[in-house]
Amino acid sequence: MVNSHPSKEKAMFHHALLQAFLSFIFALFLVSPYAWDLIARASMSILNIVGVQTTYVEAQFLIYLRLMDGTVVGFQILTECSGLITIVIFTFISAFTIGLLRGRLSIKLFWFALSIFLGFIWNLARLASVIAVAYHFGLASFSFVHYILAPTIDFVWVVSLWALGMSWLKKEEQA
Repeated sequence: MVNSHPSKEKAMFHHALLQAFLSFIFALFLVSPYAWDLIARASMSILNIVGVQTTYVEAQFLIYLRLMDGTVVGFQILTECSGLITIVIFTFISAFTIGLLRGRLSIKLFWFALSIFLGFIWNLARLASVIAVAYHFGLASFSFVHYILAPTIDFVWVVSLWALGMSWLKKEEQA
């Protein structure tokens, strides 16, 4: 009698553990003041390029700007508001899903690094955009975009990059 059940794919635990270790190292960097400073400076540069004049107070990771209505506000760039938690969550999800799949480690690590880079760029653009919304439309609009729309937008990049990574590995496996 022939076994008609497809064989289970053997999990690549060493790949997943390596990616989880890299995720942990990356997470340590993202919760450090170096990451906050990098994101604040990059966001401030983007805002200044598009005509939103800002001032940065490095010691407090604060980006100050004068809104169109004359109000001066400061946006503190820490782990919670910068989208870094989303990137960390993505790295661990990726490690324990994509990392476990059969496939070359080099492909997985390339996708892992590319996804982190794209997530970082996505979050910079999102952060600069929500601050620009505050500048142009006020703090109520900022609150809506930052607390309601931004998590939804983050969900889109996480699911999209995760799904692309999974399908890329399956495609590599079939080739």
